[in-house]
Amino acid sequence: MKELSVEDGEAIIISILREKGTKLTAWELDNIVKGRDSRCPDEIVIFLAKMRQKGLIKGEISMERRGWVWWAE
Repeated sequence: MKELSVEDGEAIIISILREKGTKLTAWELDNIVKGRDSRCPDEIVIFLAKMRQKGLIKGEISMERRGWVWWAE
């Protein structure tokens, strides 16, 4: 499994979120990334939080899905 650089990880996460066009959980995103034989440079939750802080993706808590959900505009 290939560890992605920060830039590649960000690009892949944004691409996945835009392709799916729906809000995804960290677990769902992690499974998709791993399905591409890759992994993010940090734990997925930490990586997503950093991306949100940079303004690259959006995130919110979902009571329905019992955790954070993520999306890209």
